[in-house]
Amino acid sequence: MFKKLVDTNVFIDRFADPFSYQGLFLSDGLVYLSSVVLMELKAGCHTKETVKAVHDLRNVFDRVGGIAVPALRDYDIAGEILARLQSAKGYDIKKSASITNDCLIAASAKSMGAVVYTQNKKDFVAIRDVFDFKVDFV
Repeated sequence: MFKKLVDTNVFIDRFADPFSYQGLFLSDGLVYLSSVVLMELKAGCHTKETVKAVHDLRNVFDRVGGIAVPALRDYDIAGEILARLQSAKGYDIKKSASITNDCLIAASAKSMGAVVYTQNKKDFVAIRDVFDFKVDFV
């Protein structure tokens, strides 16, 4: 079965407009919530409403076994990707914590055989330049 690992920015847009990305969420394949994305979503919760919305989202994916948790190997690979990005692309990971999360999302997506769906073309193109994984820009 086709697997989709959806990035934080897509979920944020979906919270703002439940009809956005219907094609992504309703087409063939299984949609997964990365635990890394869950962490990023929770970090952005500053009201009772957003806390509840993210909590409800987590519960839905948890009930159907749709939360993707990176394995130790994924962390190891993400570290290698970060090193390559610094060497080959001049990334300064001290200035951008989100690139660390993106590397972990890419590594875990590859290990589970999923495609990453994201709006973040800049960082995910750079990651793809140094690490072979599947990504679709929406």
